[in-house]
Amino acid sequence: MKLTSRIARTVAVAAALGSAAPAAAQERSHITHNSETRIIDDNGSRRLEIRSSGAVEFNDAGDWVTAVPAGGHLTIEERGPGSDRRIEFRPGDRGPRVSYFVDGRERALDASGRAWAQRLVLHAVRESGLGAERRVARIRARGGVDAVLSEIGELGSDVSRRYYYRALLGGQPLSDREFSRVMDDVGRRMRSDAETRLVLTYAVERAGDGALAALLRAAEGMRSDLETRLVLNQVSRHHRLADAASREAFFRAVGGMRSDLERRLVLTAVADARLAEGASRDAFFRAVGQMDSDLERRLVLSRVLRGEAPEATVLAAIHSAAQMNSDLEKRLVLTRVPSAHLARPRIAAAYRRVAEAMRSDAERRLALRRLDERRR
Repeated sequence: MKLTSRIARTVAVAAALGSAAPAAAQERSHITHNSETRIIDDNGSRRLEIRSSGAVEFNDAGDWVTAVPAGGHLTIEERGPGSDRRIEFRPGDRGPRVSYFVDGRERALDASGRAWAQRLVLHAVRESGLGAERRVARIRARGGVDAVLSEIGELGSDVSRRYYYRALLGGQPLSDREFSRVMDDVGRRMRSDAETRLVLTYAVERAGDGALAALLRAAEGMRSDLETRLVLNQVSRHHRLADAASREAFFRAVGGMRSDLERRLVLTAVADARLAEGASRDAFFRAVGQMDSDLERRLVLSRVLRGEAPEATVLAAIHSAAQMNSDLEKRLVLTRVPSAHLARPRIAAAYRRVAEAMRSDAERRLALRRLDERRR
């Protein structure tokens, strides 16, 4: 009886599992290569596919096509319960040639079909970034930068937002105040670190000294240390961090990084750009002091000590080395102190204090030998 009951329950469960409908496949993708774009949005019950080629142009409202280049097209197809519809815009003699299909059959474009098409053309414009440069220029001419930012707020993906931000940044020059508003919007609205980085690295060369801090604040919100590093390295290549606000924001972003490897790659780039000196020196060495890895710290300090570093920078590097746990890494930093600097009393004294504090007899002996040989 018990066996029969168990079998019955097993059969019932199997039947229930067998009758359950498989989960509908879902897909969302946005692929752009050269002048080709393909967007798929499939939630399992409705599939929308947008395909375009060439520099398709749109009206001011963004809901209709006004021109299609030779060889280009825009095709929008929606499939769902009840009907499948597709509209195609291709080159024509007097403007675009429009073809409308319902359930695979071409139909005349009636009022209902046009309303459907206008809604999806506007969706395509907003989701794909198609015609972003012209559209952003028109919106800005009518309502200024705030109108463009409002339009960006209507977009549904970071990819399309990136196109609009870049079109705004690459258009008519922005004032520092306008640039800062755009950067604040990027930092608040974008979710993808990769797309944020593409906007910020594009903006770096267009940032005036008075607006650079706003760009760096946007970078602070990125979760990926790799993407943050790519932005900060671009900044250190193009800017001197001349104002206190930019310096503070830059090194605050460095301090927010979790990876000592990525932090080291930023700080060595800063050292190469000679930004570890002067007004940036204290902030730079505070950032070095936040590194847990003695190896990564040693690589940064060794880079700082290359070439003709000022005495104050050499002293700061020696003091930073004193905080390291590894006597080996500490000694390797000391070996990078230029020989000419060891003739300076303050540097020689700092060097000796660090060497004599080493716990390892071997490392202490090697470090002091270099100093003593210099005195002979």
